Amino acid sequence: MARMVDLIRSGDAPESILRRAAQGGLSVTPEEAIEILISLSAHREFGEEAAQTLGCWDEASLRAVVSNSAVPVAVLLHLLQHYAHRPALLTALCESPALPVTELEALANRADADMLRAMVRSARVRNSSQLLDLISANPAAEPMRVHLTEGIARAQGREAEIVAAEFLASHADDVAREDGQAFELIAGPEDEDDPLDRLLKQARRGETDSATPEDLAQLSLLQRIGHMRVGERIKLAVRGNREERMVLIRDRSKLVSLSVLESPKVNSAEMESFAAMKNVQESVLRAIASKRNYIKNYAVLRTLVNNPKTPIDVALPLLPHLLVKDQRAMAVNKNVNETVRKMALRIWRFKSERNRD
Repeated sequence: MARMVDLIRSGDAPESILRRAAQGGLSVTPEEAIEILISLSAHREFGEEAAQTLGCWDEASLRAVVSNSAVPVAVLLHLLQHYAHRPALLTALCESPALPVTELEALANRADADMLRAMVRSARVRNSSQLLDLISANPAAEPMRVHLTEGIARAQGREAEIVAAEFLASHADDVAREDGQAFELIAGPEDEDDPLDRLLKQARRGETDSATPEDLAQLSLLQRIGHMRVGERIKLAVRGNREERMVLIRDRSKLVSLSVLESPKVNSAEMESFAAMKNVQESVLRAIASKRNYIKNYAVLRTLVNNPKTPIDVALPLLPHLLVKDQRAMAVNKNVNETVRKMALRIWRFKSERNRD
């Protein structure tokens, strides 16, 4: 037997049923009643009445409906769009795993202070460092910034534990095979100064007497990492801090260097630094290009294309996404591959001529 909402959508329900439905007078479950009202809200004759009925609906019942995992996503989206100003309902909406996180991300950018506080009451939001970061970037979040910063750190810690465990499990055979591989830094270009490599060489020669406290701290980190096995370095790459990641991204073990990019603690600025590095494996640069959440950041994209170590087959598809002024700069940048430079020139000329036309 067809549901009443399906009959209404198909246009098979008589006018008397539509009128009763718009008034909330049908003998159906609360879930279906709300779905019907949302469906009718766009109706030419009964839309206004249906919207008013839904607006007066008991909020406790609305929260119960939202908490039902069987409720269609369309219902959740409608309630989020029209009733996000209701704190308790908004918290319940944020808790629903059926509501796409992209919708919560969009809301985090535009929500007012009351809405942001309602969002943060949701455990789902508090457990997402990405959502908390977006909320923190909203000017309306200023009064709660300190608590958000602490929350982001806690969420990142929880996420890092999960990511590290999943990475080790999915690469268990490779980790077992390479676990005894010693730590070794990927070397940079011979004509560029490499402070880490220079520090290690000084330590081997026993020439650290004149080292600064900062150098000694860095050396201590390098020596600590040097005593770790591959599995331990992977855990540190995902869970550790920025200084540790900046070292481990250069690990000759591909497993370790790639695990750095999986860390939920890596931000866009750090990813841009990775994209500029010439002393990393090509696999790292390829992996950065494959991460949509970072490559959509223009600074990361531009830096990656300008890195002479970026493989040609990675750089070429990214060229059309550069701004015209950056394509022009690429065309005369003799540090990049000649093929990439020529293609940048060709794209720049084409766009310039098209703009003149």
